[in-house]
Amino acid sequence: MDLNAGAVLNIVLSEDLSSEKNVSGDLFTASLGSPLVIDGFVIADRGARVEGRVVDARRSGKVKGAAALVLELSNLETADGQIIPIQTDPFTKHARRGHRKDAAKIGTAASIGAIIGAAVSGGSGAAIGAAIGGGAATGGVLLTRGAPADLPAESRLPFRVSRTVTITERIY
Repeated sequence: MDLNAGAVLNIVLSEDLSSEKNVSGDLFTASLGSPLVIDGFVIADRGARVEGRVVDARRSGKVKGAAALVLELSNLETADGQIIPIQTDPFTKHARRGHRKDAAKIGTAASIGAIIGAAVSGGSGAAIGAAIGGGAATGGVLLTRGAPADLPAESRLPFRVSRTVTITERIY
């Protein structure tokens, strides 16, 4: 029987994965989220063990470059106990970009600076305070890394099989 290229395997992660702690080459485990049925035969039960590896784990940059986590599946355990090597297209998880949060931090700091400057020196102090507050917040944003790309345990992920695999039944 063939597990054809293009078939989708829905898996459930067994562990947390993150662009902050994982590196390229790390292995991970998961389970099938639904049975794998080919030509009416259950090849692998729901919950069957699936193994994969981290292809790439990029941390967020301080100025630009969102974090990303790229995964592929490598092995599937069948209902009769065989470990079948498989190849899948990469699954990529990108971190959320924090541009709105960054802008809010800068705007809030500039407003606070303007209020303090106005209280101390009047109108010209407000402008100076706004510039100082906004500049300080901008510096803080530039020194802070963005959010990681996280996939918590129990995440459900789809993987597309990239190469057809022939699966033969084990004879006892």
